[in-house]
Amino acid sequence: MKRTDKVLQINYRSYLVINTIGYLGIAVHLALIPLFFFLGLEFLSFLNLFSSFIWITGWRVNQLGNHDLAITLMISEVILHTLFVVPIVGWHAGFQYYLLGAIPFSLFNNKFDGKSIILISVGLCITFVALDVITHDALHTVALSSNVIRLINYINIVISFSAVGLISYYFRLASITLEQQLEQLANTDSLTGLYNRRRMQEMLETQKALSSRNRSDFTLIFVDIDHFKKFNDTYGHSCGDYILCEVAFFMRNHLRQGDAIARWGGEEFLIMLPNTDIKGARTIAEKIRKAIAEKRFHLAGQEFSVTMTFGLTQHEENDSIDESLKRADDALYKGKEAGRNLVMG
Repeated sequence: MKRTDKVLQINYRSYLVINTIGYLGIAVHLALIPLFFFLGLEFLSFLNLFSSFIWITGWRVNQLGNHDLAITLMISEVILHTLFVVPIVGWHAGFQYYLLGAIPFSLFNNKFDGKSIILISVGLCITFVALDVITHDALHTVALSSNVIRLINYINIVISFSAVGLISYYFRLASITLEQQLEQLANTDSLTGLYNRRRMQEMLETQKALSSRNRSDFTLIFVDIDHFKKFNDTYGHSCGDYILCEVAFFMRNHLRQGDAIARWGGEEFLIMLPNTDIKGARTIAEKIRKAIAEKRFHLAGQEFSVTMTFGLTQHEENDSIDESLKRADDALYKGKEAGRNLVMG
């Protein structure tokens, strides 16, 4: 199932659930047209012809990106269809079960706030109970055998549970997606997409415990963009943001699987290299330093070159993470004092 150009990514789950339920609703109402005609209920055949038109319209409106209107059309049709069919065919045919699926389906309408959804749920409950009171033991002019009524009831139960199951499935997907997005927001820098400082500090403590247990080395590298202020002062903050994003992307792609990089603050980054001593870290840092210095960045017709200074330290088993960070920061400062565009440590 492909997403149309008019469906925004943020509404994609709503689009999917409406699209799927739309197919189910269209198929059900189209199937009811010949069924009711065969049973001698011509009025209900024409009613389902109209219902099919409403569902196709809702499906098309959803394709065009108006998900809220599509849901409103579909829920309204379910209610009206139930109010017409149940008094004619009878309670025991099970058409009232369609009302149950309208409650979770309404949750996907962004224009329905909590109060509106409660009112819709109460209204559907009242409608359900009223139909039970009016039609449960009533005599109907339509003469259908008990076996036909029972078969239609079973079919309606399957359809209703299928609809609720589909809606619940997509609602769960939406919940999982939201949880993942919230977790990503909590752990990453919004500009560069790298880990944020809080998440990196957690990873450093975890790596410290792991290295102590396995007797393995790990190295920390502070990285600072040289003369970063000039980009903001000369070309504006949009240029500075562009440089930060491009440098972050570049460094992340030049690290190994298992290495970690975070935006530590401003134009400063922190790299953690597990199972790597200072010698190996120096080789990696030098490759990145040389590659970034040779790269040319382009923005709005301007060409930029960027250099970076690296401060390295190997974590010592008896030191705290803060002590290792202090040594890496000192090495970075020495690199700046020595002229920048250097690997120091």
